[in-house]
Amino acid sequence: MDVYKTEEEQVQAIKTWWKDNAFSVIAGIVIGISVLVGYRYWTDLNQTKAQQASVLYNTILTEDNKSKNTELLKNEYSATPYAALATLLVAKDLVVANEYEKAEAQLLWAIENSHDDAVKHIAQQRLARIYLSQDKISEAENLVKGIKAVGFDAAYNDIRGDIYFEKKLFVQAKEHYRLALSALSQGDQRYTVIKMKLDDLAQNASTITSEDEKANVK
Repeated sequence: MDVYKTEEEQVQAIKTWWKDNAFSVIAGIVIGISVLVGYRYWTDLNQTKAQQASVLYNTILTEDNKSKNTELLKNEYSATPYAALATLLVAKDLVVANEYEKAEAQLLWAIENSHDDAVKHIAQQRLARIYLSQDKISEAENLVKGIKAVGFDAAYNDIRGDIYFEKKLFVQAKEHYRLALSALSQGDQRYTVIKMKLDDLAQNASTITSEDEKANVK
């Protein structure tokens, strides 16, 4: 640090420094203010869009035909969570109406565009169920392969159990049903359903074994 002998030398040094650096200082202040104003504008805009999307989503909840406003959400408010949530509702209605291809398109959109991991997992699981119902075993298997997600392990293992059952790989099916049960409490409704699958699988396996033994005796 420079040591100044008089106040005049210090004042003169400050003037010299300001002359050399004034533009940079002023530019930095202007840029800082611009960034702050831009951030505030961006935040306010996002909050406004989120509020508008929320109102539109609540309207969709009460509609019988949800498609029109869901498309509006997807086109105008895709960055909000409401767009993907609406596609789940539309896909559910389409499945009930047996319009599986349209339901698949909605769920794929949710998987590809949702910023919420939970919504993505739900969409993946529902799409895998659709594939299974159409005997598209490979598509269902590829969709859930290798996915690990806290809170969704039971659902994914249940689906994998169903896939292996359809492939007649009963040992693997039992393993995944057991994994699914281990992630659930006995009070969970899903526990009862999966337990029934596991019990039925054990019974079917015994029947198959008995028939094979009879065939060998003959």
